[in-house]
Amino acid sequence: MEDIKVLITQRDGRKFWQAYYVDPISGKQKFRSTKATSKRDAERFAGKWEAELRSGKFKAASKITWEEFTDRFILSHCSGLAEKTRYAYESAFSAIKRNIGPNMLRDVTAETLAKFQTKMREEGLAEASIACHLRHIKSALRWAADMELIPEPPKIKMPKRVKGASIAKGRAVTGEEFDRMIAKIPDVMFPKPKQEDGAEEPSESPLTPEQAETRNQVVGSWERFLRGLWLSGLRLNEAIDLNWGGGKGIVVLLDLPKPMLMIPAEAEKGNRDRLLPITPDFAEFLRAIPENQRRGKVFKLLRRDGHRLICRLTIGNRVAAIGKAAGIKVKDDGGKVKYASAHDLRRSFGTRWSRVLMPAALKVLMRHSSIQTTMAFYVAQDAESIADTIWEAARMNDSMNTSPKKAKNAEENDVSI
Repeated sequence: MEDIKVLITQRDGRKFWQAYYVDPISGKQKFRSTKATSKRDAERFAGKWEAELRSGKFKAASKITWEEFTDRFILSHCSGLAEKTRYAYESAFSAIKRNIGPNMLRDVTAETLAKFQTKMREEGLAEASIACHLRHIKSALRWAADMELIPEPPKIKMPKRVKGASIAKGRAVTGEEFDRMIAKIPDVMFPKPKQEDGAEEPSESPLTPEQAETRNQVVGSWERFLRGLWLSGLRLNEAIDLNWGGGKGIVVLLDLPKPMLMIPAEAEKGNRDRLLPITPDFAEFLRAIPENQRRGKVFKLLRRDGHRLICRLTIGNRVAAIGKAAGIKVKDDGGKVKYASAHDLRRSFGTRWSRVLMPAALKVLMRHSSIQTTMAFYVAQDAESIADTIWEAARMNDSMNTSPKKAKNAEENDVSI
């Protein structure tokens, strides 16, 4: 803003002198109170403000690069936000850079954002993911307007879901499908070697006792992890961070009358400390772990060589590879086929408990920040499932409302109650 000139004026009804300049982008006057009643003090304020503008502290939108803006936004706006929220902004910015590659902040317009949506769909990205990116970009551009980096945020047309279409990226995995995933763990962790023509080697050399023990430990660590996801409903990162105390992440409180999880704010999507009840079957799963193994992380996943695996991306990809090996398609809309992943095991947990819990209780169990999320993803069950519940409830209601004498007469006359 080296061409900015700050002037002062007295405005009707104002106690203090006002400093102002004309924004070269919008053509609008930008005012600021000098908090001074004397002209000399007001001129000093105006000179200081003008120096700040010209030094680049309030850099004009026309001179700010997209990279400068994103760096400033992450540093200034995201420093106090949860890690997952900060990652969501960074992911959205990365998608913008990859798909439209803006050089300057001013290059991100309504037109370029429409092209951005088109390119993401061409990549096969789910509508929910596209909408998530756009929400974070929209929020960032509003912040840019508030900071006077741009005259106003561009209008973004958010994608709308087709009526009747599912908003979920997958579906719940059935019990039989989960068993198939468990059965495929050895094949994924220790695939048979291939010949040059792609065929499997006719036979493998016998394993030494040490190798066999390592394989059992590796397969066991992954089976325990998948069963933990199935029984807990934890998100992938939450399960990876689950610990017995003293570590970063969610802590198991097993000594309470009814075991709980303690979730610190930095590990919680709702961004606040809270105690979380767990289901009886998951509590039994945790109690079955020997006491001498209740140190550090609950799930100690192993690589093929028996060493600890800590890369979260690799862990998520490995679970998805198991789902693919089991042939469990959770979404196939004619585009890219999606196979069962860690989040689909969480969906299975939510679906099972949605049949026995009221929405408010299910919201707490699933740790949703909004009841609308619970209602949209888990309470809107299919008509057949709801019909079964209604008929079973009606049968139980009739049974409770029927007196013993009436029931006896009904049996003698062989009529329905």
